[in-house]
Amino acid sequence: MQRQTRLSARRGAASQRASAVGWILWLIVPAVVSCAALLCILSFVLSLETETPSLGTPEDFSVSLPKNLIEKPKEEKNILIKSTRSDKRESPKQRISQHDDEPIVIAYAISLIKCGDFQSSTAGLQDAALVLKHSIHQTSVRNPHSGSKYDYKTYAIVHRQAEKCAQELADAGYELVIRDPPVDKSEIRGEFLRKKIHKEWCCGADEFVKLYAYHLTDHPIVVHVDIDFVFHKPMDDLFDAMLDTGEKGALARSRIPRERPNELWPETVNAYMTRDWGQVMPGRKALFQAGFLVVRPDPSVFDEIVEVIKEGHYVEGFSRNNGWGGMGYGSLVGAMAAQGLIAYVYDTLFNNTWVELNQCRYNHMGMDVLYRSQPSFRNKHPKVGKCRNDLDYCEDCQVTDIEKIYNIHYTQCRKPWNCIGEGDSTVFEKSSIPEDSVKLDHCMELLTVWHSMRSSLETQLYELTGDEVIKKGQIGSYKNQVFQGHCKANGQSHYLPLTMKPESRKRIKELY
Repeated sequence: MQRQTRLSARRGAASQRASAVGWILWLIVPAVVSCAALLCILSFVLSLETETPSLGTPEDFSVSLPKNLIEKPKEEKNILIKSTRSDKRESPKQRISQHDDEPIVIAYAISLIKCGDFQSSTAGLQDAALVLKHSIHQTSVRNPHSGSKYDYKTYAIVHRQAEKCAQELADAGYELVIRDPPVDKSEIRGEFLRKKIHKEWCCGADEFVKLYAYHLTDHPIVVHVDIDFVFHKPMDDLFDAMLDTGEKGALARSRIPRERPNELWPETVNAYMTRDWGQVMPGRKALFQAGFLVVRPDPSVFDEIVEVIKEGHYVEGFSRNNGWGGMGYGSLVGAMAAQGLIAYVYDTLFNNTWVELNQCRYNHMGMDVLYRSQPSFRNKHPKVGKCRNDLDYCEDCQVTDIEKIYNIHYTQCRKPWNCIGEGDSTVFEKSSIPEDSVKLDHCMELLTVWHSMRSSLETQLYELTGDEVIKKGQIGSYKNQVFQGHCKANGQSHYLPLTMKPESRKRIKELY
């Protein structure tokens, strides 16, 4: 009897425990299920946010780090970053309007300031513009052999006084941007600059029409060059370093030849240029070389530069405190115009936003980079034989390997359409190649690049049209390895311009 009582008690306790467990499970299980469901939902949402696309290369989907987290890649030891001034300008990523699956379009611009000068002759305007555009095309994504991933669009910024001779540029495929100069000399408040700027090479205040390159804001980057220019290699690294703030941009920076390779990089690159070291005097500031400028278009930069011009703080004379701002940006060719102005504003207003490129690789002119030729200095000056850029080492641009050169500016080696193939040591003429500042053999290499580019254009146009008239511009016999049949003899009068039927000229755009 007692045993049965104990068993009943145990069964009652077990029943109570089972009942309690049931209540607990009834309360807990739905909660667990709800939590699990919630976790699944959160996991699914997060996967939508962070899933890596399955198409494209890693570069197509690179992640931009915050500026304060930019680090150099471990394998690159020379990518040093310096801070820029604080401003509210748009970030590089904001300025790219193209979709990720489309090539980014770079603007290439030239300026036409007046008609009737040496550049707006038939050869200097028409042929130069056509060959320049062809070289841009050949170094772009539209030429599969170039290796470039960037597209292009060409512009001609035309001073209103040159509008009557600008149609040839439009026919060559340049979109015309007709403008008055941003500043009339009467608006310049500084008396000396206002009275003297009209005498400055090449065009006085009219040259400032080039500044409208900063208004080409349909593009993330603008490359402005003189018309006596040719592109030899793609500039993708320059563009990558401007547009990408991540690892791809850092890698591009490591490959860019700079004039001062040990200097810190700007955190954001808004411009590239070269300085005009060829005419600098010892101890003086070098000006900007106005034939080549790569910028991030920005109307606010345009406005700031225009205000500097209107202020007109330019000190006359040859002292170390002459020129723009009384800071030594003066006394040299082009100092009152773009060459001095751009150097001054980028050294002062925008000093941590731009990069000085190696003058032997970009905007290459083949000029001597040492203090060896006068009259820029005394022959007993202690800097004789040393680098003009004040570094202990400088590349010798007179012998730079042609395959290392990205683009060429034809200055001391003479214009390709002038057919100058002799140095002043053998033919003493004003137009002869000055062998005290350039080497004749190297100039012939540079001229070969331009004439080969013209030959490429002629070949492609002939294949398109079958126009036999094209061959009439290739019958010259003077130094054919260099001039490719485009020159009959030494001298400008012996140049054979591009020749074709009018209907063939209208079809040039089909090549691009």
